[in-house]
Amino acid sequence: MAVHIQAIKALAPADYLLIEREHVLLKNFLSDLRKACACSNLDTMPDCKRCDHEMQTSCQGRLPSFLHYLIELATNHFEHEEAIMLSRPHVTEDYEYFRIHQRAHVEIMQKLSALVDECFALDEDDNPAEVYIRFYEQLSTIFEEHDQAFDDPFILSTKN
Repeated sequence: MAVHIQAIKALAPADYLLIEREHVLLKNFLSDLRKACACSNLDTMPDCKRCDHEMQTSCQGRLPSFLHYLIELATNHFEHEEAIMLSRPHVTEDYEYFRIHQRAHVEIMQKLSALVDECFALDEDDNPAEVYIRFYEQLSTIFEEHDQAFDDPFILSTKN
């Protein structure tokens, strides 16, 4: 992530502020997701059986709204990122790197939609804390991999 932070600082000031603001929102989202279920924040294996039925239901019920918010956040971020890319003098919609990067955004959105579908397929027997932990880890991995594969190289290219 340190390379990514340095790369972001190479953007034009307005672009830097926009991307930085969105990355803070994403980081806060992941933190909130990690803490959303009290049992998922434990150092030991999560055990939602300590919670009453209402608390478990609340944890399960909040997850779809978290994921829908993430989809909105990611959609806006990807649109801004693509607009910044297209504002570069040598980048067009036909530029191969732009198309590959844009395709990666589409794939991430498909993964996010699959998580929402998975969320709605959960039943009462699923441990909400384990689900929160799993989704947190999957989302963290998805965005970290995207940063390393696409965002860092693109942002570093803005130095030239």
